Amino acid sequence: MQYLCMKQLTIGGAAYYPGDIIPDGIILRERSGKLSRSGYISEFGMGEQQDQGDVLGKLFTEEEVQAIVADAVAAAERERAARLAELQEHAAELVEIEPGAFESAVPVTIFGEEEDMAFHLLPEEINQVFSIMQLKADEGVKKIDDVTNENVLILLHAADSRKTIKNAAKEQADKLFPAKGVSDVTSGNHGAAGDNPEGS
Repeated sequence: MQYLCMKQLTIGGAAYYPGDIIPDGIILRERSGKLSRSGYISEFGMGEQQDQGDVLGKLFTEEEVQAIVADAVAAAERERAARLAELQEHAAELVEIEPGAFESAVPVTIFGEEEDMAFHLLPEEINQVFSIMQLKADEGVKKIDDVTNENVLILLHAADSRKTIKNAAKEQADKLFPAKGVSDVTSGNHGAAGDNPEGS
């Protein structure tokens, strides 16, 4: 079956644009339903006597095609502007970092249920995490009140299996970084080895 492209898409290495005819056999039957529901394609059968111009003329007027193209261009511009703003924000953060600050950094990956997180931790950050993990739970909670480093709090929450330490790290992160959504990062179980409620 042939389809009419409604939104730009690439299939089989070929790009199709709104108004293009997608030949029979290009789109697998099991994929056509999802693409159709998402508004990327529309089904139609081309009769033997109809040519492509007649079919397109009945489907869209020139003004409608121009409106569809204008909407697609505007959406692409908005997406580009949003990505540019995000990159500029990230670049501003990088400018604030002192040159050579991460030369001695150690890469650490926290394996989560939904996604993995990668960090570059400085030796003093790792040292702080392990010094708190070696303390009894109540002493560790007191120490966490003095922690101001986001990476240390996230790693403590992920690596320490004691609930009191996890909760204290999350609460401290929420206090220090409410706008960054650190509580979202620390709220899941990021690969910690089980919950030991109050072990020391």
